Parts: sequence; structure tokens; C-alpha cells
Amino acid sequence: MRTERRSRINLRHLMLLLAITSGIIMLLAGLLGAYQVQRQQLMDSTLASNEAFAVKLATTTTDLLRRAQQTLAYSADILQRGKMNPAVVRAEIDRLREQGMGFNSVTVAGVDGLVTAVAPENLALLGRRIDSAESLMIRRLRIPLISKPLTTALGRLAIVLSQPLFGENYQYLGYLAATLYLKTEGGLHRLIGEQYFHDGTYVYVVDSSRRLLYHPLPDRIGTLANDDPVIDAVLQGRSGQQHVVDQQGNDMLDGYAYVAAADWGIIVQRPTEVALRRLDDLMQRVLWFTLGPAVLLLVLLWTSSRWISRPLEQLARIVRSGYEDGMVRQLESVHGWYYEAQQLKYALLASLGTVSARMGKLRTDAHTDPLTGLGNRRGLDAILRSWQELNRGFAVISLDIDLFKSINDTYGHDVGDRVIRSVGEWMQAQARQGDALFRTGGEEFLALLPDVGLEHAASIAERLRMSIADASILPQQQVTVSVGVAIRTGGTAEAVLKAADQALYCAKQEGRNRVVVAGRAQVEGRAQ
Repeated sequence: MRTERRSRINLRHLMLLLAITSGIIMLLAGLLGAYQVQRQQLMDSTLASNEAFAVKLATTTTDLLRRAQQTLAYSADILQRGKMNPAVVRAEIDRLREQGMGFNSVTVAGVDGLVTAVAPENLALLGRRIDSAESLMIRRLRIPLISKPLTTALGRLAIVLSQPLFGENYQYLGYLAATLYLKTEGGLHRLIGEQYFHDGTYVYVVDSSRRLLYHPLPDRIGTLANDDPVIDAVLQGRSGQQHVVDQQGNDMLDGYAYVAAADWGIIVQRPTEVALRRLDDLMQRVLWFTLGPAVLLLVLLWTSSRWISRPLEQLARIVRSGYEDGMVRQLESVHGWYYEAQQLKYALLASLGTVSARMGKLRTDAHTDPLTGLGNRRGLDAILRSWQELNRGFAVISLDIDLFKSINDTYGHDVGDRVIRSVGEWMQAQARQGDALFRTGGEEFLALLPDVGLEHAASIAERLRMSIADASILPQQQVTVSVGVAIRTGGTAEAVLKAADQALYCAKQEGRNRVVVAGRAQVEGRAQ
């Protein structure tokens, strides 16, 4: 038979393992859930903040450009009303440059593009003809314009704001132009670059051709920004927010806004890693704060698991020790304080009661003759051992049914069994309380009479012989018994049994249906 290896894991270990594992999983799930929620909230907040800031910059840039154009228009009006007087022109362009709009240079050009005035004067543009594409477009369209990024006559990357000049009868006289350098200090640089970004946020500006007008890295100003979904969106005239990966592979949170006045887009970016840095610090603090309760919970689990598993451990230990005297008392002493332990305890007690009853029955069956209900040879041995240990005196009556084989042969075994049962019943009827009766063979019986003298034992044996002889056990034939009596006054139980058997043998030899007492003259019975 295969024996299952005994497990070293007990209920308490399983409870602790389950509780700790569940606690860790719940803690991790809670932290992960909180992290994901806080992460999304931080990202949404950053995106909304970047969008709001982009819209604010777009509004401010629009105001700046409109004020610049209004300022240029006002100056153009002064020049026109002054009939382009050189002194008036000189004074006005100097005032315009110093006004605080952030213009890097101001020029006045004639119909042919010839520069007639410039501020500052050290730019060496006076008297030069400007035939660039932008200059030609300004002279051709003769309307207020904001140019795309261009390289000026002095090799500077800039944007140009222009205002046409007209004389009497709406005669075109040329244009007034102001430049904003893109790579050096200027109005646009001052507007955006002087914003204080302490959290990794930065801004860049693109025009309708995707060229960078402003970028925190000066080398990128003037370059094209291709394959950027945020630029695609903003140049479609939309404002919004996106979570993107830029061309350098950086994970970014972008907010963007459209500048309708110049067909520009303003994008405010913040690295996702920087935006979530506070979250990492926060989650570390949360984890540290949960360590104390977690340790307390672990101690509570350790204590409660011992408390819960103790009744079951006690029950298991009692059952493992096997059936023994006092087992019921041990089971009853177990404090099953919760339902399952109580039910198991009651079930074990009930099972023990059933087992005890069955063992008692088995013990009784093992020591009882099934035909007569008297004790058998095993029961006789048990009584003899017990009485001998107690050194108890007793008499032995050994009885044998006379001519039983002829009864069996004549009437059959069923009748023979009925005779045996009847003899057993007569023995029980004549026995005293405390006497032990046994069927030791086919038609052989034995009675042990404790604490009785030889004469009294012989009298009981004679009374039993006469009762059986007088009984009508078989209608056709008298049933008689031969009896041998012996008494133990010392020596072994085997010796007194042997003496009783010898007395019974004498009774048989001397004619049956009589009582013979070992060690003295026989007590005869009369045949009926």
C-alpha cells in the first residue's frame, strides 16, 4: 500500500501564506491603481496646463503682432503727413525702434526698394537697394504684411513687419519695415524666452511652412520640423493637447494653440518623465507610510493564525496519538471557539462514541459464544488472567452434555444446537451475580464461581445438574450432564481447570449424570 508523504505545511502556515500573499497582492494592486490614477491625473493636468499656457502665449503673441502693426501704421501715418520729410522720418524711426516693441531694426524704402532711412544707423543699409523676394512682394501687394522667416540683407534670420507708405492722391511712396531677429534678442524672443520654466517645460513656435521661429535651442531656429502630429494639428488652425513621442524619441506632453494673425503655431512641451517625477516621490512616501500598518497587520495575522489553528492542531494531535483511555476527556477539553472547530470536535466525539461502541461490541463478540451468549475460550482466558492478577479465589464447575453425539446423530444438528442453548439458559438461570459462564467446546461448559467454598460450589453444581435432568429439553429423550467441581485455594488457574476436568472425566467414567468434586468423594446424582 502506498503511503503518502507527510506534509510539513500546517494550517497556520497556509493561513499566514494566504493572508500575507493576499495582503501583498492587495497592497500592490492598491499602489498600482493609485499610481495609474495619479499618473493619468498628472498627465491630464499637465496637458491641460500646457494647452492653457499655449493659448495664453498665442493670445499674447497675437496682441504683440497687432500692436506692432498698429504702431507701424501710426508711424506710417506720421511719415505720410510729414510728406516724407527726412527729419521727420529720422525722428520717427528712432522713436519707433526705442518704443519698446522689440524691433531690432526699422527701415524706410522707396518704390524701387532703395533704403532711404534706417535705425540704427550702424547697420550700413542706407542707400542700398533691397531686391529680396519679400521686398518685391511688399512693393507689389502694398498692404500690411508679416513675412515668413527670411535672411535679411545683413544675413540675420528674422521676420519682417511692413506697412505701405502713400502720398497725396494715394500715390505709393514705398514702405516702412521693422524686423524681429529670431536668434537674438527681440520682441518674440523676449515674449517667449523670458518665461520662467522651472519644471522642464519649453516652448517652440512654427510658421505655416513648418519652420521654427523660436526654440530654446538657437541652432534649431529656422529649421523645418517635419513628421510632427502636433504641428500638423496646430497648422490646421486648432488648439488642443496631445501625448506624443517626438523626433528624438522623447515621451512628451504637448499643448498647442494657433496664432491666426500670423498663421503660426505655438507648442508648449513638457517631458512626461519630468511631469511624473513628483508622482514617484509621492508613491515612495505612500509606501513608507504603509510599512507601519503593514507590520502591525503582519503581527495581527501571526497572532490570529495561531489562535485560529490551535483548536485544529489540538484535535489533530489527539487523533494522531490513536485511540486510548481518556481520549474523550482530551477532546472535550479542546476549546473550539468557532463553528468549524466546534463541528469537527463534535464529529470526532460522535465518531469516537461510535468507535467505542463498535470496539465494545467487537470485544464482546470476541469473548462471547454466538450460539449460547455465554463466554467463549477467549473470554475465559481474560477472566482467569484478571482474577489471577487479583489473586482471587474461585471454584470451577466443568460440565459436559452426556451422549451429545448420539443426540446430534439421532435428531440432527439443529436439535443439537437447541440442546446446547437450553443448557446455557439453565446455567444462566442457576448462576449467581458475579459468576462467569462459558461454553468452552462443542458440548462442554464451564462456570467460574468467585469467592465460594467447595461445599457451596458442589451444591450449586448439583442443583444445576438436577434442573437440567428434570427439564424436558427433548420430548423423546432425557438430557443429562456430567459435572466436575474444583476449587482454587492457591496455585495457578490452569491447575484448578485441570482438576475440574479430571473430576468431570471421573463423572463420565462412573456413569454420567452426576457431580464429582476434585479431591474428595463424588456427589452422585440419580438418573431420572
